[in-house]
Amino acid sequence: MNPAFWRIPACAMAILAVAFVISVNHPAWAQSGSGKEAPSDPLEKFLHQYVEHAGLPGAVVAIGYGEGSVRYAATGYASVRPETGMTRDRQFYIGSLTKMMTAVVTLQLASEKRIDLADPIGKYLPEAFRDRIANADRATIRDLLRNSSGIPDYLDGEFFFELVGRDPQHGWRNVELLPLIADREAYFAPGTNYAASNSNFILLGVMIEAVEGDHIEAVFNRRIFEPAEMINTSFGRYPRPASLARGFDDANGDGQLEDVTDYDVGDQLADGGVISTTEDLVKFARALFFEGVLLGPNAIERATTDTVFAGDGSYGYGLMIGSSDWGPVWGHDGIYFGYSAEFSWFPEQDTVVVFLANGRALNEVPSVTSMLMTGLFGKPD
Repeated sequence: MNPAFWRIPACAMAILAVAFVISVNHPAWAQSGSGKEAPSDPLEKFLHQYVEHAGLPGAVVAIGYGEGSVRYAATGYASVRPETGMTRDRQFYIGSLTKMMTAVVTLQLASEKRIDLADPIGKYLPEAFRDRIANADRATIRDLLRNSSGIPDYLDGEFFFELVGRDPQHGWRNVELLPLIADREAYFAPGTNYAASNSNFILLGVMIEAVEGDHIEAVFNRRIFEPAEMINTSFGRYPRPASLARGFDDANGDGQLEDVTDYDVGDQLADGGVISTTEDLVKFARALFFEGVLLGPNAIERATTDTVFAGDGSYGYGLMIGSSDWGPVWGHDGIYFGYSAEFSWFPEQDTVVVFLANGRALNEVPSVTSMLMTGLFGKPD
């Protein structure tokens, strides 16, 4: 995600006309929502228009406030065969939003003195790979968190997806991807630049499992999902949960969306394998940024200020750090085969916007968050 997504592009103005009338900061409007909104609901109308323009099957959006109220809207379809309408309680793959959670667990381990952010990642890798992964002897855990390690992305090229095509229900584990990261040239010397690399968070996942002596899902359950009361969040698995919205993607490049739900492109991986709901991700935002359940204020400050320049914004510890006309905004976007996601926390307003869709846009559209900001916070000063 480019941090410039917080800016509203001119092409958004036609759709944004709907958002201008959404007084989402009004207490009477910010109700908990039942998922059965009246057709005249302005947020649902906005979401419906956005989904149609993007060519998405369906989507859910949630707007949560620090004091606890949440507003939801859902539109489109959770599946097409059979045809089933989208509802707010549906689960979705959240893709790289998982990276925020991997960063949280890493910082928890650091606060417990079980790791040091200055440790080279090679310290926690199987011995057979310590000398085969570029920069592993020099890139620190901090470098991996900030995408400044220079370690190449295992998703560069088509090799991983060829493996998925051969074995679509493999059940990939973090440690299994080490051969795909090994024996490749570094992008740059650690700490000297920024480059988004999924390998950074795979290696953090290997480190977490080694330190905890447990599988990644058990660790996340214990450290994030249970404390934050995220009862509908887990890593992906087979058989697919009945509540999971079917995922659609243009798998063969013909411009048409196909059902790709049953392809495992990382169900158990620390860079993107979590499935969740908008309700649970609002809980995650509150537990992390508002209630201090997951991290203390010192850790949050470091995660959001120890950043690397990343184009039009910065990247902290598993967080994109952006700015807007309404103040700072922290979050991430996410892509998984057949799914897309946005998570945006506004610290000055104690407000989070979560958007989950069961497809990837066929047409170029701005982010949902950028188009809702005027409706959320009024015209900027």
